[in-house]
Amino acid sequence: MPLLSRMALLIGAALCSLFIAGIGGEFSRIVEPETYSTGTSASWLLVGALVASPMWVPTVFPMRFPWAFMACRWVSAVAVLFLGWFFFGIVLHNVERIDAGLDPTPSAMVQGAGLALVCLVSAGILVWPELGKYVKRSARAFKRRH
Repeated sequence: MPLLSRMALLIGAALCSLFIAGIGGEFSRIVEPETYSTGTSASWLLVGALVASPMWVPTVFPMRFPWAFMACRWVSAVAVLFLGWFFFGIVLHNVERIDAGLDPTPSAMVQGAGLALVCLVSAGILVWPELGKYVKRSARAFKRRH
């Protein structure tokens, strides 16, 4: 995997992980402020890293076995799209609030849209090597026929 692709996936994973950790930490602080500690923050950061794992695992997965690396990327792409669906749900919820005449939360809407876009781009980066080969083969076959 090219270095630029790895960097983009790692940055996307960090953004998603920090978002999940921030939301979880605030939830814990609101629900039980007297027991909130550094350990709580660390556990939410671990949860965020696990949730964002479809983005960072393919960057550290060894490329010794091409078929396993390809399977890891495709499974990760599907998981990243599911994560993007979750973030897009935040945007959709705010749009529904606007439609119902309620006040939206602009910061959550922007964060959700940004993270949904990060997930979509990450899924594209994960599947592009195989799709790029298919597109090139199809273009060559089209040229030969016409």
